[in-house]
Amino acid sequence: MFGKLKEKATQLAADKVGGSNIDEIMQAHWPKVEAILVEKLVAVAGDKLNQPGYIDSFFENGYEFLPAPVRMMLPKEKFVAYCVTKKEPLLLKANEKLAELA
Repeated sequence: MFGKLKEKATQLAADKVGGSNIDEIMQAHWPKVEAILVEKLVAVAGDKLNQPGYIDSFFENGYEFLPAPVRMMLPKEKFVAYCVTKKEPLLLKANEKLAELA
């Protein structure tokens, strides 16, 4: 029952938000999202950050840490795709933070 409702809500959100608007939304909220992702990256840091494919799966899991209203408006696939475009700066910030803690 709720699965169909979630699918419909996700589809409506994807249709309503549209491709170019997602970039605008993500750019507007990127500092908050980036802080969450860097914090979580540092927590799981180490050799895992440099393993191929790990960071992409991290973005998929990182989606779950976003506030519920954001997840309702932003499809997971679009979030992951946007994060992948910002992968290098995120890794750089996570490595800098790790160096500070060491």
